[in-house]
Amino acid sequence: MSDLPVHLTGFIGRRRELDELTRLLESMRLLTLTGAGGSGKTRLAREVATAAASRFSRVAWVDLAPVTQAVMVSQAVASALQAPEHAALASTDRLIANIESEHVLLVLDNCEHLVDACAELAETLLMACPGLTVLATSREALGIASETAWLVPRLDEREAVQLFVERAQATVPSFALTDQNSGAVREICRRLDGIPLAIELAAARVRVLTPEQIAARLDDAFKLLTAGSRTALARHRTLRGTMDWSFGLLAPREQALLRRLAIFGGGFSLEGAEYVCADARGTGAPATAATLEPDDVLDGVAALVDKSLVVMEGGESQARYHLLETVRQYSMEHLAAAGELESARERHAHYYLQFMEAVSPKLVGGEHEPGLAARIFIDHENLRAAAGWAAADPSRAEAALRFSDSLFWYWYSTGNWLRSEQFSELRGYIEHGLHVGASAPAMLRGRAYIALGLTTLAQGNYEVSGDAFREALALLRGIADPYTIVTALAKLGACRMMLGHHEEATALLAEANAMVDPLPIGMVHAFVYFWDTINAIEAGEIDRAHRIHRRAMSLEPLTKHRTTRAHHSMLNARIEMRKGNRDLAAMALREAIELHMQIGDGWGLTLDLETCAMLLSLRERHEAAARLMGAADALRERIGVNIMAIDAPGRLQREAAARAALGDQYTRLYNQGRTLRVEELAKEATQATVTHTAEFKVLSLVPPVKGDVLVTGANNVITPRKWGPRLRVRALGPLQVLVDDTPIDQASWGSARPRELLVYLLMHPEGRTKEHVGLAFWPESSAAQLRNNFHVTIHRLRKALGGSEWITLVNDRYSVEPTLVAEFDAATFDREIVLARKALKKGAEGATTALERTLELFRGDFLDGEPAGDWHLEHRDRLQRQYVDGLMELGARHIEQGRPSRAAEAFRRVLARDELHEGAVTELMRAHARVGERAQALRVYQRFAERLRKELESEPDEETVELVEMLQKGKDI
Repeated sequence: MSDLPVHLTGFIGRRRELDELTRLLESMRLLTLTGAGGSGKTRLAREVATAAASRFSRVAWVDLAPVTQAVMVSQAVASALQAPEHAALASTDRLIANIESEHVLLVLDNCEHLVDACAELAETLLMACPGLTVLATSREALGIASETAWLVPRLDEREAVQLFVERAQATVPSFALTDQNSGAVREICRRLDGIPLAIELAAARVRVLTPEQIAARLDDAFKLLTAGSRTALARHRTLRGTMDWSFGLLAPREQALLRRLAIFGGGFSLEGAEYVCADARGTGAPATAATLEPDDVLDGVAALVDKSLVVMEGGESQARYHLLETVRQYSMEHLAAAGELESARERHAHYYLQFMEAVSPKLVGGEHEPGLAARIFIDHENLRAAAGWAAADPSRAEAALRFSDSLFWYWYSTGNWLRSEQFSELRGYIEHGLHVGASAPAMLRGRAYIALGLTTLAQGNYEVSGDAFREALALLRGIADPYTIVTALAKLGACRMMLGHHEEATALLAEANAMVDPLPIGMVHAFVYFWDTINAIEAGEIDRAHRIHRRAMSLEPLTKHRTTRAHHSMLNARIEMRKGNRDLAAMALREAIELHMQIGDGWGLTLDLETCAMLLSLRERHEAAARLMGAADALRERIGVNIMAIDAPGRLQREAAARAALGDQYTRLYNQGRTLRVEELAKEATQATVTHTAEFKVLSLVPPVKGDVLVTGANNVITPRKWGPRLRVRALGPLQVLVDDTPIDQASWGSARPRELLVYLLMHPEGRTKEHVGLAFWPESSAAQLRNNFHVTIHRLRKALGGSEWITLVNDRYSVEPTLVAEFDAATFDREIVLARKALKKGAEGATTALERTLELFRGDFLDGEPAGDWHLEHRDRLQRQYVDGLMELGARHIEQGRPSRAAEAFRRVLARDELHEGAVTELMRAHARVGERAQALRVYQRFAERLRKELESEPDEETVELVEMLQKGKDI
């Protein structure tokens, strides 16, 4: 017997999901499809049930949408099962008697408004009926022990476009996807987050609007997407109806949190949500049902994730979240209606201003630690919104100027990623802040003028830049620290040099040198030496330039700042070219390019490319020079900077020489260079400068670097090294596999097995035989089956990665080629956490910071959410224990060193993973008590005790109870 709903439209896409769910249904007795409203849960469940129907004697479909009372759930199930009335049996017992041991698939559709009743009934039936399998759909999981919750993903771009086109053709048969409208259709699908219902509603609008018009109106999706089917459920006829239904199911605090989260753009962290969304209540102010305290936000975000209204995403070092665009628009409406919009914007801007002022000193001259700019970049849209809000009103001028000062070096450090209009946007912020902040303190205005000068210097506006630095010096002399004044002097000297005023530039740089020499070593020394070296080169004082360069290179071991070495390696290449040492120049350039690529310094890379073109022109390799000149121009245009004025005359000469040598081929080669990606053009530059002289038998494109030293083999021959690491695997948390920083498309894998095999081999770098893999993956297979399964899986793995070289076979052992692995977070964490904890126990200097950095690698459990075999459980549990134990030790060290607030943060992270970790509870209580937050400590205990009783029917330990009694009596602890 089967009574599945009939749909009048075709099922589009979802082949991977359908195959995976059909497989899961073979081994899972309760499988719940979760997801946002309109994500296609019901339709996918119908297809899964249809595909699996032949394995069951009966398939019963229960639509719970019309059911309004919990007591009616069992009656609805009985009706779907056609269970006869029985006066002597209660409704649940009647269902059990009807099913007994029969092999039945029960589909419970639309459970979200009756989730408790559905969970209770499903658990009872599954325990009593061994042949029963339950497939449920709900916006949140049922939350019982035997459940597997499966989040229905968004449609990928191809599927979303196909859905739009087919639904549009159902409305207007003549509609077709064309070169002219395809971009707008893709934009519609992207803006609607691949949600099928929203895409169908948008497609219905082609009756009166073109795709371009639809895309332009999506900023107000709720007015646009109102043309649903008259026969659909009321909540599926319009996008607003869908959201009203979901919003109405939330508790008042959840509603308050959801609307406040709309203020974030591009995602948020828990720390940001706690600061921005919690109520700022005065002492004694009464709490209400919708009052949010910082500790409530974590539980609230978790609840909204469970209800598919907030999306959790993997991050580099911590969990991050975002709202789907339609959810964000809806929540923003409610935020404005509640009168909270301006207060939310103010708290949002204040949070990100504090954040930027804390990290900006670590970005001066480029990022001081690997990956810092990338970690900040994930909040780029939040930073833009916060800075824009500060600049929009003269009353916020001081905040606008503070943003101006703190944002420049961030923008510089992300030069490879940002577009030119965004760099120009920063200049607009600064100029506007200076305009509205005319009466702001001189320190703020002076630092903002420096930011303006730095921005316009990179853009080649030397007159504007010079004026800005003069204004800064007039404001800051006598009140600012010498580092700031030296920076302005050195940069003003650079401006005057670019405009041809070398004597004035020399005087300014001499003054900067005199001021900087007595100061403790810092990045400002690198600024002074960099521009002084260029000034000496331009003056033809090559020996002096070489002396300054050597002085500058001695800074890098002290500052530990790769920008110093990268910039001065480029200058060294120019010095060696002037001295006629072209091979040495090539060596220096390759080092500069590799370092600039590592730190993402777009401006530095443009200097490298231009210098490469100089070298190639000297060697009369005009083809390569033409390509690199095109590449350099394209990169400068993309990031919004200009060629240095001192390089412009030589550039014209190189262009003329190349045109004379190449004729009509010049334009073609130049345009080829303009199309290169950053990685490709860096490779092109290093390859073009390779030489094969007796002195330097260069065997690789980039000289290997070990610490600060180029590594050479026997007879001074540089050892081979492949161009750059390529494979990045992040297995802590949701699995991410990237090649050349590009995620591998899900369709490329075929199934989850090749991904799992990749991680398995990475966890065993010494290699694994086919038999090892077979025992871990297919323990019950015959030898023939194992062999077939293995070879199919290894083939799919190699194909997904892009070639056979990724997986090697040596002495019957398969392994991942180690030279191609740039990152594997599980192995790094496994190694570093042991070293960091040992260093902490020994009291080694810097051990606390090392442990903190290592713990940031742990994004989540090993292979979290990935359908992996039992082999991974040992690794998962070990890594999880290391993480929790490391946090506990970190918290203890913070307590020991008088930092209870930071200790509390560590203990809260433990509890975020294990709410019943009593050791973390007691230590968190102690941390709160040490800063006078006894009430907060007692709230921690109360929540813990309630959960302990509810989940384990147990009581806290005596030691914990004694601690609570001491807190209640006001005793010191």
